[in-house]
Amino acid sequence: MTYDLDNATRSRLRLLFTATSLLAASTLTGWLRPGQPAIPALLALVGVLVVALPIVLGVIRAIRATGFAATQFYMDQYVVLALAACLATGRYLTGGIVAVILVFGQMLEERTTVGVEMALSKLRQLNRLTARRRRDEVEEEVEAAELSLGDIIVLRPGEVVPADAVILTGSAMMDQSRITGESAPVEASAGSDIFAGTLNLNGALTARVTGAGADTVMGRVQSIIEEAKSSEAPIISLAEDYARYYTPLIMLIAVSVFFFTQDMERAIAVLVVSIPCAFVLASPSAMVSAIAAGSRMGLLIKSVRHLETARLVDTVVFDKTGTLTVGRLDLEDVLLHDATNSKDEALRLAAALESSSNHPVARAIAQAGESLTLPKVADLIEHPGLGLEGIVEGKKIQIGRLSWLRGHGMEVALDPTQLTRHSLVLLSVDGRHTATFLLADRIRDEAAETLTRLRSLGINDFVMLTGDRTEVAHHIASIIGITDFQAECLPEDKVARIRLLKQQGHRVLVVGDGLNDAPALKEGDLGVAMGALGNDITVHTSDVALMSGDLRRLADLLVLSARTVGIINQNLLCGFLFIILAITASSLGFVNPVLAAFLHEFSAFFVIFNSARLLRFDGLEDESLGGVPTPSLQPLLA
Repeated sequence: MTYDLDNATRSRLRLLFTATSLLAASTLTGWLRPGQPAIPALLALVGVLVVALPIVLGVIRAIRATGFAATQFYMDQYVVLALAACLATGRYLTGGIVAVILVFGQMLEERTTVGVEMALSKLRQLNRLTARRRRDEVEEEVEAAELSLGDIIVLRPGEVVPADAVILTGSAMMDQSRITGESAPVEASAGSDIFAGTLNLNGALTARVTGAGADTVMGRVQSIIEEAKSSEAPIISLAEDYARYYTPLIMLIAVSVFFFTQDMERAIAVLVVSIPCAFVLASPSAMVSAIAAGSRMGLLIKSVRHLETARLVDTVVFDKTGTLTVGRLDLEDVLLHDATNSKDEALRLAAALESSSNHPVARAIAQAGESLTLPKVADLIEHPGLGLEGIVEGKKIQIGRLSWLRGHGMEVALDPTQLTRHSLVLLSVDGRHTATFLLADRIRDEAAETLTRLRSLGINDFVMLTGDRTEVAHHIASIIGITDFQAECLPEDKVARIRLLKQQGHRVLVVGDGLNDAPALKEGDLGVAMGALGNDITVHTSDVALMSGDLRRLADLLVLSARTVGIINQNLLCGFLFIILAITASSLGFVNPVLAAFLHEFSAFFVIFNSARLLRFDGLEDESLGGVPTPSLQPLLA
């Protein structure tokens, strides 16, 4: 992995090289001319000033911008205090060596905490792809950023897709692991959507661009990871609240050590080992590593505070369609209740209305009627979660759920309790029930396993909320193993049930498809949207977007959250113990300022590499962070 050095880093390296050269010259001159101490002292003083000046200016700017009290846990202020003590007592060489070690260590720390930066770097590289654009039967190679909506692109086997697009001709297996974290390729053919950053494994394709640049799935993922990286978790704010007492305490200890020992080197060593770098890095280094690990598994976590919240979940609320089921309804049959109609006629009227909606039920009926000539619809009105109505060929057509049409005075021409497996959509023509559409969905293969995994973590409260009929809800819930369900829910009913659970003291995780479940996702303590690939609404309404659509990743999210907080606690505890021991050793004279600088860097790198263990996390049964799956989330916090 290579890194591009920015101008600020190059400047700091030049200053460090200059200061190191002056300090080396000072030492060498002292050896060669032991009787002339002025020249080595002058060289060392210049070396100290070279490396210290940028640090002092930075501290002054920070104090001017936020006030001294707000510069809590600010590393450079301790460096300045230590350097001031060295300069005041004529220990120029010691001060220069300490400053060089600390500044160089700080640069290494910045380059080492690259968990999210690695992910972002890869995403940025994908945004710099080239593309073959076809215009007037001529292919030209252009940057992906130059593509526009509607452009025709050509993809060959082994090439990375440069933009979101829909396939026009050809078929191929697509590797979507860079976005979803799933290694199994998916088949794509004419009419299929493909996404920027995915890999064309084996087919020759032509496609029309539907999104480019920041408007692609990859662009949105990059933007959200950037936002998550800069967000702050509650545990970080808690640490900062106590930081205001830290600096005065360390100053008091250093002054006391000098007062009782009359040894300035001991006091300087106390200041150096007290630099709270381990505390500063304890939370951010773990959080960014966890966000990077989550993005690799297809868990797009929008803020680190959501990652901290996940470990507290004790209740999971599921939507049905598109969450516990695959969300691809198929029209299996049409029941006629009017002898004057045919199935094609009923389907033609229904598809005319449903083709204007994005609801999964509407899409299933509209797709079944694609081969028919659809009439025009006037005065179309969609009632979210209920149905649609409009005027078709002079007739008032209504299509939707049974309870909604009954509420409009329609007499139902069948007994719905006899149909327990199917979702029912009723068609009304001028107030008469003329047809019933039987639709069926398939339960996700991993749904039952997901509940087993969540139960192994100590979560036993599961609720299914669905707008479907009670008979269908009972059928699905009994197969999966959910005993608490509520059927025929409107969006506001789902919100009300989630509020009730929260009032009862539950910490609620809500899982939905992100379209009709947006209010419920927002109402939960944590909202997870399923199948977020290519779905703008899902990405923006949820706290966590499950890009792969694999429900088993819910357990991975909770375990990742618990282990992240556990790592943070380890970092804080080790940092605290290290500082106590190092201050004690420095006060007793066992540690000089130069050794103190090395010990400080050791503590910082311990925190970084301890947090980096999270980068290896790859699921509930991953053993890289301490063994086999745990029966509860609580042991992970130990």
